[in-house]
Amino acid sequence: MAEKRKLLQRYMQCLNEMQDELRRKELAKKMETLEKLQCELARRQEQRVAQGGGQMGKSERRQYLKDKLKSYQKTLKGLLCELARREAFANGERGRVSESDNLPHPLKLDEFTVAFRYVGEDGRELLMAALAARRCAYVPYSKFKVGAAFRAKCGQIYSGCNIENAAFTPGNCAERCALAKGVSEGEKRYTAGAVVAYHPDGFTTPCGVCRQFIREFATRDFPIYIAKAPPPEQEGCIPAIDDDEEVLVTSAYNLLPHSFSAYE
Repeated sequence: MAEKRKLLQRYMQCLNEMQDELRRKELAKKMETLEKLQCELARRQEQRVAQGGGQMGKSERRQYLKDKLKSYQKTLKGLLCELARREAFANGERGRVSESDNLPHPLKLDEFTVAFRYVGEDGRELLMAALAARRCAYVPYSKFKVGAAFRAKCGQIYSGCNIENAAFTPGNCAERCALAKGVSEGEKRYTAGAVVAYHPDGFTTPCGVCRQFIREFATRDFPIYIAKAPPPEQEGCIPAIDDDEEVLVTSAYNLLPHSFSAYE
């Protein structure tokens, strides 16, 4: 029985190697065809220019050529990535998720921490607006105040606080409160956000529902500043955030990787 199992494993391994070899040859042929098409496109473009351009103007022809070239380069890049992925898989390596065509990744901003003194004016203004909104939080049950603020593309800042309810479910988070304000006034595109709350053990980031809510209006990734508010006994202190206080600079896409969105 063991001999049959070993023989079957060897057979499957040989079959996989043959399939990989066929795929590599197929990709090599496609790449060769793509290169020929690029050369032919360039030749025809030169011929059109020499003949006076036909119906398209010079600038239009140049833009047409650029668009075609970008399209071919994108296809070529995809083929090269697929070839590398399959070769790595054949060698027993695990594929990198970021290179999968089935899981497109939007361009994400960097995520880091920085002292408050080094936060830009845009981030400082948002954090201050979030702190101001936090004072209005309605939290008779948890006593956990949260403030949030988001800057719309027009530059207007919309802030909000968390609002609790005796039935719990009808309550609203600060992030959704702030964004709902902006959306209700016609603003559906945002460039930055901020969330502040006090927790002795670390930063308070948006909950899962709020992360999906933020993602709905993030057609491009934008920074989100997370800071700790002063403890209850120091709520009236000035400044509200010390210059040496650490701020987490994350983003909409970092908060919800591999997120669901209908945005194209």
